[in-house]
Amino acid sequence: MVTVRYVKVKSLLSPTKLGADFVINPYVGCPHGCVYCYAACMRGAAERGEPWGSYLDVKCPAAPPDLAKLYRRSVLLSSMTDAYNPYEERAGVTRALLRSLVPAQPDVVIITKSALVSRDVDIFREFPRVKAVFSFSSTDDDFRRRAEPHASSPARKLAAMETLRGAGVEVGVMAAPIFPEITDCAKIIEACAPFASSMTFDTLNLRAGNRDKILNFVKTLRPGLAPLYRRIYAEGDRAYWRELRARIEADCRARGLKFSIFF
Repeated sequence: MVTVRYVKVKSLLSPTKLGADFVINPYVGCPHGCVYCYAACMRGAAERGEPWGSYLDVKCPAAPPDLAKLYRRSVLLSSMTDAYNPYEERAGVTRALLRSLVPAQPDVVIITKSALVSRDVDIFREFPRVKAVFSFSSTDDDFRRRAEPHASSPARKLAAMETLRGAGVEVGVMAAPIFPEITDCAKIIEACAPFASSMTFDTLNLRAGNRDKILNFVKTLRPGLAPLYRRIYAEGDRAYWRELRARIEADCRARGLKFSIFF
């Protein structure tokens, strides 16, 4: 059960250096409930005393976004939530927000784990450029149900990618977080390459607030991986990431894919 609240905020717009001029997080919290989510460790979330994934705040700004400030700039949706979380399907908060931004004609980048993003293809056509970036930690739906229980299945995300690509919307993929020996990057590349113009790859990064939770999750899921995770995360051994980087580079180059690796 997710508790939904409506909270007043001054503005939805925040300057950012995350590949755009501004970021908009229409919600606080995220019902996807991903076991590894870094946002759960950020100040505010960690202090709420509510389990991550059990609450969702809908932001109600005091005024509409400043369209003059946004004119021909770039906007990221989102950095601390998923703008296409399950609540969005019936509430349409993100859809209404996008509609309000059309007159400013910004470029829009969306990062999501949800197939719901393909719903708004009609609005995407009204912007000069929209790029929908789909996050994959695995193509294995059993792992998805355990690690990100309320996110869309890999099959549904792939279908949404095909829909968007067919409608002329640029599609990207973010393979992250990569769980060593659990995330199969080769399978992600193979599945997504027909639809994606580019792919990025990043490691599973442990923070003080989620380290024990994630390591216990992996231990329960795959007990035999404990020595490898100890070498990587306790002893700082980089050999696994060097070898994986080489394999990713070879796979992407063989398919003519643009790619970036952040490890």
